[in-house]
Amino acid sequence: MDRQELDARLDALERKLPLLLDEYPDEEDFWAAFAEEADEIGDGAVTPEDSTHVEVRIETMLAAAGVER
Repeated sequence: MDRQELDARLDALERKLPLLLDEYPDEEDFWAAFAEEADEIGDGAVTPEDSTHVEVRIETMLAAAGVER
């Protein structure tokens, strides 16, 4: 998937993040749900640069939401 599509999907995941946190108050359940979506996006990265971009965006959205790995 190209960078524009990756960003669109990352934007959607970022908007959904508060809902996931509310829906899955148990940390283990949250990470399972979040990882399912994040991994699908990451798997769509074609180049190493895109993979790094996805990782940075995910770390940034988690930090902004106060979520620690």
